[in-house]
Formats: sequence, structure tokens, C-alpha cells
Amino acid sequence: MPKLFKDILFDYNQFKTELTEFETFLNLKKELSEQKDIQPFFKARPLLSSQIATAIASISLPNKIAFEYNIFGDFGCDLAIGNTENNTYCFIEFEDARKNSLFKEEVKYKSSFGQRLEHGYSQIIDWFCKIEAQSTREINDRFGVNEIDYYGILIIGRNCYLESSLRHRLDWRSKNLELITKKINIVTFDDLLEMLQSKLHTIDMYRK
Repeated sequence: MPKLFKDILFDYNQFKTELTEFETFLNLKKELSEQKDIQPFFKARPLLSSQIATAIASISLPNKIAFEYNIFGDFGCDLAIGNTENNTYCFIEFEDARKNSLFKEEVKYKSSFGQRLEHGYSQIIDWFCKIEAQSTREINDRFGVNEIDYYGILIIGRNCYLESSLRHRLDWRSKNLELITKKINIVTFDDLLEMLQSKLHTIDMYRK
């Protein structure tokens, strides 16, 4: 049994309520602070938070969740979600949703990836490095098995600040770059809302 995690079970009505709250949250203002807005919102909604893994990573039925999860002493992720049935885990980093979070304009007509994006991406690389350095015994002590499958997710920025060429660059990086065969997905908060709404729509179709 993984340490530091809490049990989480899916509840349709609660998920639907929290998803509506998420949509309202994003509509209130364009720019969001990680510390003041984003983290408090998701911490107050563990069920919605757990479903991030179902929308992005290959975790269909998450049953474990932890906020500010300690990754073997040196690092901590904002959110960790797991499924103990197939020993798959998702480690998530939240970053600001501001105009320059995804890209920064250096000179006219040219933009480079933003400091917050690079910072968040580098943090996930450090997590993976730390996990890979652990012995089988250390992994077993933490997760209850000798080996786990895991993913990284960086959630950052807003779609309203992405023109088509920048959207293409962001999507290409997210889809094509891997670290030691491990995927690091990059999505905006608006992307996340759409993914979760799609999940709810699929559930509703099966409930009819």
C-alpha cells in the first residue's frame, strides 16, 4: 500500500458539481496565480483533482491521491494520483496561468517558451531522475511493489494567450518529447477543462 496517499473513490454527482465549479473558476478571470488561486482550488476538490489522471494519463480508475507529495526527500510535486490495481502513477505540477507563462516575446514576431513552463518542465525531469535512482527496495517501501509505471503532467497557462503558431509548438513539444520513455504532458487549464468535460459527456452517454 503506497504511503502518504489517501483513498479516493469516484462519485458522479460530486464530479459533475466540481467540474461546473472549475468552469466558473476559469471564467472569473484570465490570469491565475499558482499559490493564491490554482492550488487552493484543486486542494478543496480532491475528486476533480483525481480525474486529471483519467483525462491525460493512462489511469482509468484512480484510487489514491496526495497533494504536495514528497518524492523521496529532495523534491515534491503539487499532486500525485495513483491506481494500485495496475501500479500506475501520475505526478503533476501546477504553474501560473498568466500571459507569459507559456511563451515570452523576446523580439517582434518571435517568442520563446516561457520561464514558468521551462521551470515546471525541469521540475518534472528532476522527479523522474530521483525516481529512477531509487533501488527496488526503496520503490517497494514507498509503493508496495518493486516497479511502477508513471507519467508527468505540467498544467500551465491559458488558451486565450495562444495564437495558432504557438499552439502548434506547444502541442508538438508535449506529444513528441519523452524522457527515458516516460511522457511529460503539457496542457493548459482550458485544455484540462475540455478533457474533463469530454469525460463527463462519455459517462453521461453510458448512463442513459
